[in-house]
Amino acid sequence: MASWGLWVRWSWRDLRRRWLVVAALAVIIALGSGVYAGFASLGAWRLESYDLNYAQQNMHDLRVRLRPGTFTPEGSLREAVRAIPSVTQVAAVAERLIVLTQVDASIDETILVQGELVGIDLSDGGPSVDTLHTARGRPLTPADSGRNVALLHSGFARQRGLPATGTVRVAGGVPLEYTGHGVTPDSYSVFARSAGSLPFGTAASYAVVYSSLPTVQALSGQSGKVNDLALTLAPNADRAQVQREIEEALARRLPEVSATVTTKDDDPGYRTLYEDVKNDGTVIRLIALLVLGGAALAAFNLTSRMVEAQRREIGIGMALGVRPAWLAVRPLLFGTQIALLGVVAGIPIGLAVGEAVKGVLLNFVPLPEWRTPFPVTTYAQAAGLGFVLPFLASAYPVWRALRVEPVDAIRTGFLAARSGGLAPLARRLPIPGGSTARMPFRNLLRTPRRTALTALAISAAVVALVGIIGLLDTFNRAIDRAVAEASRGNPDRIAVLFDGFLPRNDPRLQATATNPAVSRADFGLRVEGTLSTDKADIEVMIDLLDFDSAMWRPTLTETAGLPAAEGIVLARNAASDLGVRPGDTIILRHFQREGAGFRTLETAIRVAGIHAGPVRLNAYLDQRQAGLFGLDGFVSMAQVAPAAGVSPDQLTRVLFDLPVVTAVQPVSELDRDLRDALSQMTGILTVAEVAVLVIALLIGFNTTTIAVDERAREHATMFAFGTPVGTVLRMNVVESALIGGLGTVIGIPVGFVVVRLLIERVVQNTMPDLGMQAYLAGSTIALALGMGTVVVALTPLFTVRRLRRMDIPATLRVVE
Repeated sequence: MASWGLWVRWSWRDLRRRWLVVAALAVIIALGSGVYAGFASLGAWRLESYDLNYAQQNMHDLRVRLRPGTFTPEGSLREAVRAIPSVTQVAAVAERLIVLTQVDASIDETILVQGELVGIDLSDGGPSVDTLHTARGRPLTPADSGRNVALLHSGFARQRGLPATGTVRVAGGVPLEYTGHGVTPDSYSVFARSAGSLPFGTAASYAVVYSSLPTVQALSGQSGKVNDLALTLAPNADRAQVQREIEEALARRLPEVSATVTTKDDDPGYRTLYEDVKNDGTVIRLIALLVLGGAALAAFNLTSRMVEAQRREIGIGMALGVRPAWLAVRPLLFGTQIALLGVVAGIPIGLAVGEAVKGVLLNFVPLPEWRTPFPVTTYAQAAGLGFVLPFLASAYPVWRALRVEPVDAIRTGFLAARSGGLAPLARRLPIPGGSTARMPFRNLLRTPRRTALTALAISAAVVALVGIIGLLDTFNRAIDRAVAEASRGNPDRIAVLFDGFLPRNDPRLQATATNPAVSRADFGLRVEGTLSTDKADIEVMIDLLDFDSAMWRPTLTETAGLPAAEGIVLARNAASDLGVRPGDTIILRHFQREGAGFRTLETAIRVAGIHAGPVRLNAYLDQRQAGLFGLDGFVSMAQVAPAAGVSPDQLTRVLFDLPVVTAVQPVSELDRDLRDALSQMTGILTVAEVAVLVIALLIGFNTTTIAVDERAREHATMFAFGTPVGTVLRMNVVESALIGGLGTVIGIPVGFVVVRLLIERVVQNTMPDLGMQAYLAGSTIALALGMGTVVVALTPLFTVRRLRRMDIPATLRVVE
């Protein structure tokens, strides 16, 4: 026991003597295990939080939605449900009125966005289905029924930095006083929430406003009307049967309206959130493994070099007759203590990563309650790797030292390398200068294994850095392509959506075109559809434009030789997913207007070409094909250009005040909307990026510090012969730059391969709507070069004080 105590105290002394290097190593291990634990648990956190909140707020099991622009008397949908044979399986029912609108939330800056008004029944304190949670301010009460009082969507208010109470204006310039921020479970995610909305409507650019049912009826001019019903089912109810019976009851009792009955699983927000857990999970786990792998490899290399520095002391112990097993205890304890420090420090780092990621998620998905318990099992996996690798890194050099003769282990300086490694090559290289100029090259070549491992540790950090920032570069490049294509021709152009399908000769449309703030207005149609082949089904948003004279038309990168007006134009990633090329025929599933209602049809249509935009959702037809949808002579959208001297913001304000307009999106805001749509993934990547940068800096610091310790006797010898400190420092800088440059040269191309694999094998499957190709920005390459070469080269400057204060006799003293 006394012997064990001696070894423990001795190893503890080793820790204290090199506490800076030990602390840096522990932080590297902690960052790797903490980031892995936080990221790998993200999926479990999201699933648990989603399940909890959907249950607490009674997310609907079934939902009845009328075709946009159609309404039915209040109570008629409820009565249709009560008339079904399985009415006893229905637990609760809530009728609503949901209409598109414009929202002006301007305070210190102009905030004019598209959105929707949601009218709910407040008579019993609020609906019992899809209940409204108040996050800030006061909730809506029965006394607010019929008043111009509302709640703002929590996500919109949070991202726009709006106060808890205030006033907004909706379409027509009507003011609404909002008493707080709230959210319903069917609006946790508003991405592509509303049929007919502009693409990429996120929480920052799509405002949901909740008010009483009478208030929304009055604002929309639909007194006594509803267009939506949500219901929950009793436990063990047959959902499919109830759904079928409601469809039959609606067809029988309300034949004049076109209604769809969908399940909770069909809800776009619900489906998107749960699919994102699965889709994003693969990318996030790979990123976590990238960070953990880089940290673990660095810890392995640096720990082994630290322990290898004790090789001579092991040789002296063997020469004195100490048993090899006891000689192995001290360095193994040293490595074990480093690993334990890193694993323990990883707990608060894991919690901090969890909080940082939680902040990203809360900004993206405004759940009333987030559950982020500490992931014990996941952290144990990361901690196991963070512990085992440093331990093995300690064991390997000890095993090597114990296998050699004591006299070989005791050798110091260049004698420690038996054959000099590749040092003779240095004599053949045309290196200018004297011996001090060639010495850094000789130092690297005489110990090729150590050089390779150190370069590999640096390259691991560079790979992780390039891999993570390369994903951000790829996302940003795809967004830049989309914005460049949309801005081509007239970057001040504004996309406008109208209140349903309007006759082209509607006076309100003419008022839009002849407004003094408008120089030109090109009218068209926007409809939804589904493209199908044997390979895939893809939902698309189809714009019908005048391909001959519209102020903006998609750029065609590939055609079939037939006029674009005779077929559909797709994004390249849409064509790839469908497995078609220009000239091929696909099936378009779409609605067709028939009297006051709509019917669904399937039409064979040829692919006329491929457009340059990267968004899979966007497809185009010539407006002469409006007959496919029964909409000849109708319009639902327009491209509007401002008059001379009128800014896009001023024109947006003018269009906002027109009652027929329900959505306005300046092309100049597309960049922000696309980045908002990717904000969750980019926010998570930013957390990983910070962690990798810290790891890389610590690797550079430790690499240099350990190298200086290893060559302490060589430096002392040079000082004894009068070599200035500046010369030794310059040699260390050159050596660090060489090894850092080698690691960087390896890491950058490997990092790009990682980016390409992630994009092609993972991201394109999880984010199919945005076509992306692997890309590295020049700034990323410069950052990698700066971190891997310049930063590593400059780290010897931190050793100036140690070199100047070196005790030369003590350092040179050797017990033979």
